[in-house]
Amino acid sequence: MANEITELLKNSSKPKILIVQPSRMGDIIFALPAVTQIKKTYPNVHISWIADERCAEIITENPLIDNLIVFDRRHITLSYLKKMYKILRAEKFDLSIDFHGLFKSAFIVKMAGAKYKLASSSTNGMRELSWLFSKEIKPETVNTHCIERHLAVAKYLGCPVDTDNLEYSLHVDEKYINEVKEILKKENIDLNKKIVLVHPGGGWISRRWQSEKFAQTIDLINENYDVNVMLIGGKEGGASEKGLDEEIISLSKTKITNLTGKLTLKQLMAIFKLASLFLANEAGPMHIATALKVPAVAILGPTDAKRTGPFKGNTTVIQKKVDCQPCRNRTCTKVDCMKLVSVEDVFNAIKNILG
Repeated sequence: MANEITELLKNSSKPKILIVQPSRMGDIIFALPAVTQIKKTYPNVHISWIADERCAEIITENPLIDNLIVFDRRHITLSYLKKMYKILRAEKFDLSIDFHGLFKSAFIVKMAGAKYKLASSSTNGMRELSWLFSKEIKPETVNTHCIERHLAVAKYLGCPVDTDNLEYSLHVDEKYINEVKEILKKENIDLNKKIVLVHPGGGWISRRWQSEKFAQTIDLINENYDVNVMLIGGKEGGASEKGLDEEIISLSKTKITNLTGKLTLKQLMAIFKLASLFLANEAGPMHIATALKVPAVAILGPTDAKRTGPFKGNTTVIQKKVDCQPCRNRTCTKVDCMKLVSVEDVFNAIKNILG
């Protein structure tokens, strides 16, 4: 089957590939290196990517993507699904690649009806009957990072793979950087000072470091460095992040610029281009920062860093080992893995970056 597909990709004038990775931020970032390698190896391919309305903005205007299809979860009705079916079938895809491995993505694969159907699961193998709809391409080793799982598909298609020199092809237009600069000017930010971004939220409650520790760390940064410390975040990523910003600001004794809920995804990517340091829990923004090579400190708790943590890059990972790791308990109230991470641990990592 691999030979049939590679011959098609080599010899057709414009073979059509559908990338099925609808959500979330981090999962889209994880799929980008594989898509980049496919496009580099077969520059004649026409790539469509279907993503839901929460995350589609990450890959709008991306030169990798010829056609972005937005799947709007908020308006799912029978008539909407019929319309989406017609849109997908009209494209007559030669190949679909399911990088999600769940029922939702399998349903999209079925609707698209590509001639060939490959898949790579995002974390724990193909689930929710998704293996019935696509051929899973497994990595060489089971306990490997999501990015490497997806790159196994690129390798199957004859693409060269070098995990030490990954390309994410994450596009940030200059106009969004200028928009962010205007936002910062309105906040009376001195752009000659370094910017330190802090994201205290995340989709899982169990992945969140304590607000008081974020506040104490921010105070240490402000007391030791002449920088602009800014909070970022929003309601994206599962459980609402609303209120975290106010809580941290109320606990802090020093100045914090609050940009929570004030940036679009494009502007979020743009502000990373201006940042000297990013401090955050494991969540979508952390993976965007890694892709953009922003020096970062990532605080990890219940998950397996080797599978879903920041992949190489300029990121320092801080994680304490406990007996119950790894786990997928999103609402754990015990969270010893997060409580064991001290302010000193985090600030020492920050000092190594800021000097």
